[in-house]
Amino acid sequence: MSALSNLIRGKSGPVEFATATPATFATLEGGKGRTVASVATVAVAKPPQGQTAPPPEVGAVDTATASRWWLIHYPDRAPVEVCCFPDATRAEILERHPDAVAAEPFTPTIRQPSAPLSAEEEAAIRAWLALIGETDPATIAEVIGQCQRDADARAYFTGRAAAELPAAGEAGLC
Repeated sequence: MSALSNLIRGKSGPVEFATATPATFATLEGGKGRTVASVATVAVAKPPQGQTAPPPEVGAVDTATASRWWLIHYPDRAPVEVCCFPDATRAEILERHPDAVAAEPFTPTIRQPSAPLSAEEEAAIRAWLALIGETDPATIAEVIGQCQRDADARAYFTGRAAAELPAAGEAGLC
Protein backbone atom coordinates (compact mmCIF):
# COMPACT_ATOMS: atom_id res chain seq x y z
CA MET A 1 0.00 0.00 0.00
CA SER A 2 1.40 3.45 -0.85
CA ALA A 3 2.00 6.18 1.73
CA LEU A 4 -0.83 8.26 0.27
CA SER A 5 -3.24 5.33 0.54
CA ASN A 6 -2.21 4.88 4.17
CA LEU A 7 -2.97 8.53 4.91
CA ILE A 8 -6.31 8.39 3.17
CA ARG A 9 -7.44 5.11 4.70
CA GLY A 10 -5.84 5.60 8.10
CA LYS A 11 -3.15 3.38 9.51
CA SER A 12 -5.28 1.43 11.92
CA GLY A 13 -8.32 -0.65 11.24
CA PRO A 14 -10.73 -0.96 8.36
CA VAL A 15 -11.87 1.93 6.23
CA GLU A 16 -15.11 3.64 7.26
CA PHE A 17 -17.15 5.24 4.53
CA ALA A 18 -19.11 8.44 4.89
CA THR A 19 -22.42 9.05 3.21
CA ALA A 20 -23.35 12.19 1.33
CA THR A 21 -26.79 13.57 0.66
CA PRO A 22 -27.13 14.98 -2.85
CA ALA A 23 -28.48 18.49 -3.29
CA THR A 24 -32.26 18.67 -3.44
CA PHE A 25 -34.64 21.10 -5.05
CA ALA A 26 -35.68 24.21 -3.19
CA THR A 27 -39.42 24.69 -3.60
CA LEU A 28 -41.26 27.94 -3.58
CA GLU A 29 -44.94 28.11 -2.64
CA GLY A 30 -47.12 28.55 -5.68
CA GLY A 31 -44.13 28.64 -7.95
CA LYS A 32 -41.76 26.55 -9.87
CA GLY A 33 -38.99 24.76 -7.95
CA ARG A 34 -35.41 25.97 -8.31
CA THR A 35 -32.29 23.97 -7.83
CA VAL A 36 -29.91 24.69 -5.00
CA ALA A 37 -27.27 25.46 -7.61
CA SER A 38 -29.37 28.18 -9.23
CA VAL A 39 -30.15 29.73 -5.85
CA ALA A 40 -26.45 29.69 -4.95
CA THR A 41 -25.54 31.25 -8.29
CA VAL A 42 -27.91 34.14 -7.68
CA ALA A 43 -26.97 34.63 -4.02
CA VAL A 44 -23.22 34.09 -4.13
CA ALA A 45 -21.83 34.61 -7.59
CA LYS A 46 -23.36 38.02 -8.29
CA PRO A 47 -21.89 40.79 -6.10
CA PRO A 48 -24.31 43.40 -4.72
CA GLN A 49 -24.40 46.72 -6.55
CA GLY A 50 -22.25 49.51 -5.16
CA GLN A 51 -19.98 47.35 -3.04
CA THR A 52 -16.26 47.56 -3.35
CA ALA A 53 -13.85 44.67 -3.46
CA PRO A 54 -12.83 43.18 -0.13
CA PRO A 55 -9.53 44.35 1.35
CA PRO A 56 -6.46 42.42 0.22
CA GLU A 57 -5.46 39.40 2.25
CA VAL A 58 -2.30 39.39 4.32
CA GLY A 59 0.55 38.46 2.05
CA ALA A 60 -1.37 39.12 -1.18
CA VAL A 61 0.85 39.41 -4.23
CA ASP A 62 -0.34 42.76 -5.64
CA THR A 63 2.92 44.68 -5.42
CA ALA A 64 1.92 47.61 -7.64
CA THR A 65 -0.67 49.17 -5.31
CA ALA A 66 0.74 52.26 -3.62
CA SER A 67 -0.54 53.30 -0.22
CA ARG A 68 0.38 55.76 2.49
CA TRP A 69 -0.56 53.44 5.37
CA TRP A 70 0.75 49.89 5.73
CA LEU A 71 0.28 47.19 8.35
CA ILE A 72 3.51 45.19 8.43
CA HIS A 73 3.43 41.62 9.77
CA TYR A 74 6.39 39.89 11.41
CA PRO A 75 6.81 36.24 12.35
CA ASP A 76 7.83 36.94 15.94
CA ARG A 77 6.00 40.10 17.05
CA ALA A 78 2.82 42.10 16.69
CA PRO A 79 2.06 43.92 13.40
CA VAL A 80 3.36 47.48 13.05
CA GLU A 81 1.52 50.39 11.42
CA VAL A 82 3.69 52.49 9.10
CA CYS A 83 2.93 55.76 7.33
CA CYS A 84 4.88 56.62 4.16
CA PHE A 85 5.25 59.87 2.32
CA PRO A 86 5.21 59.66 -0.63
CA ASP A 87 3.02 56.57 -0.95
CA ALA A 88 4.89 53.27 -1.22
CA THR A 89 4.15 49.94 -2.91
CA ARG A 90 4.13 46.58 -1.14
CA ALA A 91 7.45 45.71 -2.79
CA GLU A 92 9.03 48.94 -1.48
CA ILE A 93 7.67 48.33 2.03
CA LEU A 94 8.97 44.77 2.13
CA GLU A 95 12.34 45.97 0.83
CA ARG A 96 12.54 48.56 3.64
CA HIS A 97 11.51 45.96 6.24
CA PRO A 98 13.39 42.79 5.24
CA ASP A 99 12.37 40.81 8.35
CA ALA A 100 8.64 41.32 7.57
CA VAL A 101 6.65 38.36 6.27
CA ALA A 102 3.75 40.39 4.81
CA ALA A 103 2.43 43.91 4.38
CA GLU A 104 -1.07 45.12 3.68
CA PRO A 105 -2.42 48.61 2.98
CA PHE A 106 -5.04 49.86 5.41
CA THR A 107 -7.06 52.93 6.26
CA PRO A 108 -6.23 54.23 9.73
CA THR A 109 -8.84 55.20 12.27
CA ILE A 110 -8.72 58.96 12.68
CA ARG A 111 -9.58 60.52 16.03
CA GLN A 112 -10.97 64.04 15.69
CA PRO A 113 -9.23 66.68 17.83
CA SER A 114 -11.28 68.03 20.72
CA ALA A 115 -10.28 71.64 19.96
CA PRO A 116 -9.09 73.60 16.92
CA LEU A 117 -5.35 73.80 16.23
CA SER A 118 -4.12 76.82 18.17
CA ALA A 119 -1.93 79.53 16.64
CA GLU A 120 0.87 78.54 19.06
CA GLU A 121 0.68 74.86 18.03
CA GLU A 122 0.70 75.77 14.34
CA ALA A 123 3.67 78.11 14.81
CA ALA A 124 5.59 75.39 16.69
CA ILE A 125 4.85 72.81 13.98
CA ARG A 126 5.94 75.24 11.24
CA ALA A 127 9.12 76.06 13.18
CA TRP A 128 9.91 72.35 13.60
CA LEU A 129 9.32 71.72 9.88
CA ALA A 130 11.74 74.58 9.10
CA LEU A 131 14.24 73.11 11.57
CA ILE A 132 14.26 69.77 9.75
CA GLY A 133 14.59 71.54 6.39
CA GLU A 134 11.04 71.08 5.11
CA THR A 135 10.33 74.00 2.78
CA ASP A 136 7.82 72.54 0.32
CA PRO A 137 4.58 74.57 0.74
CA ALA A 138 2.37 71.62 -0.29
CA THR A 139 3.95 69.34 2.31
CA ILE A 140 3.70 72.01 5.01
CA ALA A 141 0.04 72.61 4.14
CA GLU A 142 -0.64 68.86 4.23
CA VAL A 143 0.97 68.54 7.69
CA ILE A 144 -1.00 71.49 9.07
CA GLY A 145 -4.23 70.15 7.52
CA GLN A 146 -3.61 66.73 9.01
CA CYS A 147 -3.02 68.29 12.44
CA GLN A 148 -6.36 70.11 12.13
CA ARG A 149 -8.22 66.83 11.36
CA ASP A 150 -6.30 64.15 13.27
CA ALA A 151 -5.62 64.22 17.02
CA ASP A 152 -2.85 61.59 16.76
CA ALA A 153 -1.05 63.53 14.02
CA ARG A 154 -1.35 66.71 16.06
CA ALA A 155 0.10 64.98 19.13
CA TYR A 156 2.98 63.60 17.08
CA PHE A 157 3.96 66.89 15.42
CA THR A 158 3.50 69.07 18.50
CA GLY A 159 5.48 66.50 20.51
CA ARG A 160 8.35 66.58 18.01
CA ALA A 161 8.31 70.38 18.02
CA ALA A 162 8.36 70.51 21.84
CA ALA A 163 11.20 67.99 22.05
CA GLU A 164 13.43 69.37 19.30
CA LEU A 165 12.90 73.12 19.18
CA PRO A 166 15.01 75.26 21.51
CA ALA A 167 12.96 76.82 24.27
CA ALA A 168 12.09 80.50 23.76
CA GLY A 169 14.36 81.54 26.66
CA GLU A 170 17.30 79.53 25.28
CA ALA A 171 17.03 81.20 21.89
CA GLY A 172 17.02 84.69 23.38
CA LEU A 173 13.44 85.36 22.31
CA CYS A 174 12.13 86.53 25.69
